[in-house]
Amino acid sequence: MKKLASLLLALITLWGTLAYAGQLTPEEKRTLELKPGVVLIVVAYDLVWVLDKHRFHKVQLSAGTGFVFRPDGYIITNGHVVQDAYTKDTKAQELFRDEAHSRYAGLVQSGYVAKQLEEYIQRPLTPAERELLQTAEPPLATGDVSVRVFLGNSNSFNAQVLQWEAPIGIGKDVAIVKIPASDLPTVQIGNSETVRVQDPIMVIGYPGVASNWGNNDLISDTSNFIASTTNGHISAIKTSNIGTPIFQSDAAITHGNSGGPVFNQNSEVIGIATAGSDATQGFNWFVPINIAMESVRQSGVTPEAGAFNRTWAAALDLYDQGKCRDSIGEFDNVLQFMPDMADAKSFRMAAVKCWDEKNPVQRMFESYTGMAYAIGGLAVLVIVVLVLFLRHSTKSVVAQPAGGHPPVVFSSAPPPPLPLPSPSPAAPLASYGSIQGTAGPLSGKSFKITQEGLLIGRSPKCQVMVQDDTVSSEHAWIVPVDNRVVVIDRGSSNGTYVNSVDSPRVSKIGLFNGDRIYLGKKGTVVFTYFGS
Repeated sequence: MKKLASLLLALITLWGTLAYAGQLTPEEKRTLELKPGVVLIVVAYDLVWVLDKHRFHKVQLSAGTGFVFRPDGYIITNGHVVQDAYTKDTKAQELFRDEAHSRYAGLVQSGYVAKQLEEYIQRPLTPAERELLQTAEPPLATGDVSVRVFLGNSNSFNAQVLQWEAPIGIGKDVAIVKIPASDLPTVQIGNSETVRVQDPIMVIGYPGVASNWGNNDLISDTSNFIASTTNGHISAIKTSNIGTPIFQSDAAITHGNSGGPVFNQNSEVIGIATAGSDATQGFNWFVPINIAMESVRQSGVTPEAGAFNRTWAAALDLYDQGKCRDSIGEFDNVLQFMPDMADAKSFRMAAVKCWDEKNPVQRMFESYTGMAYAIGGLAVLVIVVLVLFLRHSTKSVVAQPAGGHPPVVFSSAPPPPLPLPSPSPAAPLASYGSIQGTAGPLSGKSFKITQEGLLIGRSPKCQVMVQDDTVSSEHAWIVPVDNRVVVIDRGSSNGTYVNSVDSPRVSKIGLFNGDRIYLGKKGTVVFTYFGS
């Protein structure tokens, strides 16, 4: 009886584990999903000053954050982040000249200008020359002012400023930037009119204090492109000095966070991190997203999500559900969109390790999820029936005779239980046939289809490895299902087609003898199915 109880307990535990065991916390998963749509924006120009007919220069950099709201490269940020590069507006250029002069004054104060001059004339400056530095010709910004946008995988693009509003205090502080790219990660735009005091929020951005470009020597070069997350609440909803709404919050932001997205609990952007107090922490200001949408409409576009978001979410879902093998292929698809994306590479390695550490039973249950739940359901049914049967059979029968004699107990050992009928499985196919390469690197080679099926792709884990750039890491799976061989697309980037690339892209379809399977629309990799 104890052995039976232990076995039943083991079955219950196994089925419960299979039902759902998340590998990511909800907060971690949400942050991972949102980070790729947040970008680093760097503005650079050449600061030039003249002293006694000598010209000196220093490249000046300023950085902020932005977020992509369309996969074809449209980005929202603060106006003050890119004002130095917006030459179409006289106010922006006036602010640019003031900023250049302020930076020059800072270089004089730090001793940088004097050091450069002494190196040039190869002697120390006299007191009179040092005094002259304070009244030297105001600095000029020469050459092109560049705006460079860096994605989370460190890839970068030159950007064009399409729309610009003056900084907070004198304007709405919004800008729309465009980069020449496609299939980018995006964020979802929300409605700032629904925001309420004490709403929880999350800010994602690139603060200078968390990077070595912000003079933090603890941070490596590669970590510069890993966005930082802070959390807080909406402290108050106020009106700015120009009459527009503005959000006050205790979520920490600093230099570099400007232009970054502020997310609500539904992972929607409801504001833009804009300003804060260096002297007093916990009092920061966000421009509501509805104000930014006025500039978006002037750009003539609307927010959209792209294929990257769906692929990245699918990869994280599979990993979170413990479907390690399936998630490997999805992470590979993510890396086709965003090569060298740190989070995708890290979780792909974790998924490989997860799969390698699973025992054969765990691998079987992961590979045949439907069968796993069927077995689990049957196990629970058997448990319930056995428990009820054992409780009923071991009940004692008590009779109380007349005359006050002690009760007589009648009992008997239960007869051995009858065997439960098992469902009759459908007769398996005698053979599952084979596929033969018709075009591509494996042309002429044949592969026998097993009961586990053939996984085709570039990954070493595939039974049929195809080294071709148009083929995804795990592109397609040819497998017997319900006594028929089917081809299942594994979420490939370029699609799977049967008999013609002009036919609709397939997700799952049964195969007939002689069917041709195209991996990708170019038709460079083709297999022919030969049935039994």
